Amino acid sequence: MTTLLRTDWLLVSRQDPKTRGYARVGTLGFDGEQYTFTYDEAATRALPGLPLGRTHTSEALFPIFAERVMDPRRPEKAETLEHLGLAAEAGPFEVLAVSGGGRTGDTYELTPLPQSGPVSLPFLVHGVRYLTDQERASIDDLRPGDRLSVQQEPGNPVNVRALLVTQDGVRLGYVPDPLLDYVHDIIATDYELLVERVNPPEAGLHMRLLVRLRGQLSE
Repeated sequence: MTTLLRTDWLLVSRQDPKTRGYARVGTLGFDGEQYTFTYDEAATRALPGLPLGRTHTSEALFPIFAERVMDPRRPEKAETLEHLGLAAEAGPFEVLAVSGGGRTGDTYELTPLPQSGPVSLPFLVHGVRYLTDQERASIDDLRPGDRLSVQQEPGNPVNVRALLVTQDGVRLGYVPDPLLDYVHDIIATDYELLVERVNPPEAGLHMRLLVRLRGQLSE
């Protein structure tokens, strides 16, 4: 099962549908009792139900984020949590931290906001749909605990800071764009990227490969 180092904050980002670039929207926090949402200073577009210009707090998860967590009454809930490497009792914040909270036709994504110091960061590998059939098939050969590498791709036409996830030179997908600044910092020193879970094709391309990055984030 996926075990997070304490994750108090999630970064909320929005992808521009034309440029496909990501911009910070704000941060969602949970201290075990209360949720807090704070907009980034550069944010100009409010989320539904969360007006700009102030910090929002609530004992319940804000609806715009709660609707991104599968209803516990859905029969596929247990299977989805298994695909995310989470225990059956995982709370909504834990689910959002690994799943990203994405929805069809939606442009928002949530990712763990790493804090300086030791990092143990799980994430679903992005961009599997851009791989060749042979590269996608190679994902099925992976096993939990297998070591992977992070490779820079300065020639990427969308983002020159893009980071590939690879094994022995074979492309497996990409580090999620909202995490790039943090992952660039982490891989500048000793790091370890391991396979956490390989999910079957029927789970969806976005759920195919769950990995974990361990390392150190500078101050």
